[in-house]
Amino acid sequence: LLPYLVIFGLAVLLIAVFQKDLGQVVVLAGALMVLFVLAGRSMKFFWVMLSLSLVAFAGLIWMAPHRIKRVLSWWSTVQDTILSFLPFEATKQLHIAAGKEPYQISNSLNAIENGGFFGQGLGNGQFKLGYVSEVHTDFVLSGLTEEFGFVGLLLVISVFLFIIFRLNKIATDVREPHYALFTVGVALLIGLALIVNSYGISGMTPIKGIAVPFLSYGGSQILANSIAIGMVLMISKKRIRQKKPSKKAPAATRKEAQI
Repeated sequence: LLPYLVIFGLAVLLIAVFQKDLGQVVVLAGALMVLFVLAGRSMKFFWVMLSLSLVAFAGLIWMAPHRIKRVLSWWSTVQDTILSFLPFEATKQLHIAAGKEPYQISNSLNAIENGGFFGQGLGNGQFKLGYVSEVHTDFVLSGLTEEFGFVGLLLVISVFLFIIFRLNKIATDVREPHYALFTVGVALLIGLALIVNSYGISGMTPIKGIAVPFLSYGGSQILANSIAIGMVLMISKKRIRQKKPSKKAPAATRKEAQI
């Protein structure tokens, strides 16, 4: 257990502190905690790790003024919806001055709305022309929805769900526990990255800067995800070989019967 936590701590130091990428840390932490539970750790350990992760997450936000500003900007736009479920006394303590909806989120939602059900057509998106910056990276789902509509977005999500389902199917058929955990880990990383990005571009959570696997522009994430999928395919190939019956088995059985 300790070696994994040390490696994760080094990853947090390199990614969150030096690279200032807190979103990737959230994805890695979520995948790691689920894998600990699947590996046989108790739910008590899971809740302890979750509590420590939340404390560390809050500390990393507090250390960076731009993260505080981003969280406050997000909270000012969603507070009315969330606080409506809380008691009045808590509402007074948590309520802040209403702010303007973040520029990127506003245009992202407008792009999704402009797409409608069937979209504007390939290449006919308007919000990618200077309204939504970096539409080819973090906001690729917004641009895709504007051009292909809800139907196109549903198709993309269905493909991701199929990939995750197949990864979990491979994990359940593998005999070696470490291979199964690795395959589940790949599925978790892909699924969590998609969820965090989707929540961010829709304004449900602050923007994390997480790329959509295989869709967002960026050679490093495509290379890393491709290598991970390739390793899972090798595990699947090994699983198929283990399932094949040996051709020498009938002959050996006849020989034993004669003896």
